[in-house]
Amino acid sequence: MVWVPRTSPRQHQKVGTGLVPNLSLSSRASASRVSPLGHRSLQVALLVVTLLTAIDQTIVATALPTIVEEVGGRAAMGWIFAGYTLAMTATMPIYGRLGDLQGRRRLFLGCLVGFVAASALCGAATSMTQLIVLRALQGVTGGGVLVLSQAVVADAVSARDRGRFMAPVGLIYATSSVIGPLVGGSLTETLGWRWIFWVNIPLGAVAIALAVRSVPHPTGPRAHGRLDIPGSALYVGAVTGLVVLTGTLGRELSWTSPAALAGVVVTSLCGALFVARMLRHKDPLIPIGVLRNRPVVIASCLGFAVGAAVFALVGYVPTIAQEVLSMRPASSGALLLALVMGMMLSTTTTAQWTARTGRYRRLPLVGCATSAVALTYLAGLDESWPPWRVGIGLFVLGVGVGCFMMLVVTIAQDAVSSELVGSATSAVNLVRELGVTIGAATIGSVLAVSITPRLPVLFLTLASVFVAGAGLSLLLPDRTLSERPGPIGETG
Repeated sequence: MVWVPRTSPRQHQKVGTGLVPNLSLSSRASASRVSPLGHRSLQVALLVVTLLTAIDQTIVATALPTIVEEVGGRAAMGWIFAGYTLAMTATMPIYGRLGDLQGRRRLFLGCLVGFVAASALCGAATSMTQLIVLRALQGVTGGGVLVLSQAVVADAVSARDRGRFMAPVGLIYATSSVIGPLVGGSLTETLGWRWIFWVNIPLGAVAIALAVRSVPHPTGPRAHGRLDIPGSALYVGAVTGLVVLTGTLGRELSWTSPAALAGVVVTSLCGALFVARMLRHKDPLIPIGVLRNRPVVIASCLGFAVGAAVFALVGYVPTIAQEVLSMRPASSGALLLALVMGMMLSTTTTAQWTARTGRYRRLPLVGCATSAVALTYLAGLDESWPPWRVGIGLFVLGVGVGCFMMLVVTIAQDAVSSELVGSATSAVNLVRELGVTIGAATIGSVLAVSITPRLPVLFLTLASVFVAGAGLSLLLPDRTLSERPGPIGETG
């Protein structure tokens, strides 16, 4: 069964620079032709996939001392983290563009198989060099899994229902990032550090089996052109330099050292050449239609706010609680559960509301304002606070972020034609991950000297990020989300 869209020029409205279909009863009926069982299988597959990719960003943290003790290479162990995140960030737009050009199903399944295979090889590594290279390979395939898993949803689920469909996926992402170190520590103490990678094998097999069954075969029009290889190389060079210079490894350099200055020059040159090529090339890595689309740009900025002001902060909350409130490590980490609970409440509630009404414009505004209030409240944190007061602040922050955390991808996808869904999805994810990297580096630099005296300024600065996000959200178009998925064929 193939759904063939029947639209006329009057059934479209202009949003940014992309044409978006208006709602109609026929489109709603067409959307319902997709099997609910197929939707459920796809959702379960994405839950497992998200668990794998998200938890692997932090699961290594507590296992590092044991890994170094067995394979050596203490001086280079930071690259176990950096190699994974860097490779994932650098490949996102490439996979998004390839998915638009060649179709997402086969590429997604290939990345998923590659991720599981790389995990198995990581567990068999016998030296630090091998482990770093294999972690980078994990990141290369993981970038494709992350971007394409969100893009294939646009082929099967209408934008109006996408929030409800993706809400559990977003919660799994947030929860996995928090519990990763706990899971890693438990596996290291019981089965050994290699099982923090080998546990992906059975989970990945389940995800692959479900994905083969449920990921749709797109039959609609694809983007024209070919992948811009030189532009991709310039992009990877620019992002690599930015991540290294602003990330954890970058903080180990003196900004006046020859190596740092050379890095700044090379990064700036690659970035400038990439922008120039993207503006002039007929098949740019990130299509101009995506960059000029107002909802996509605003959604990307909102994603940056979430990454820089929340996900970058998560890793420092236990340290702040231990230093300021003298809490024990285990209980300080438990504070993050308040953040996750807030996200869970608002993500589920707002997804139901969006599915019922199709309206979304108020949610980023309310979410950003609530997050700004929560961070302003936390700016008063000092040694006199009981832990429950911190928990309240984090809970409210989670409520605010949950209002639009997963919505930003849907906004971007619904604002472009089906040929650009992958590129729009990768743009939002890329900017969010850069926000995490830059935010973590900035927060780490602020707290490296002293914690308590700098907390008010830190939290108020993060609150201002959400104030800016609230202002940007007012520029979103006042329209309803589409009730139809992208053109799809049979699953399986």
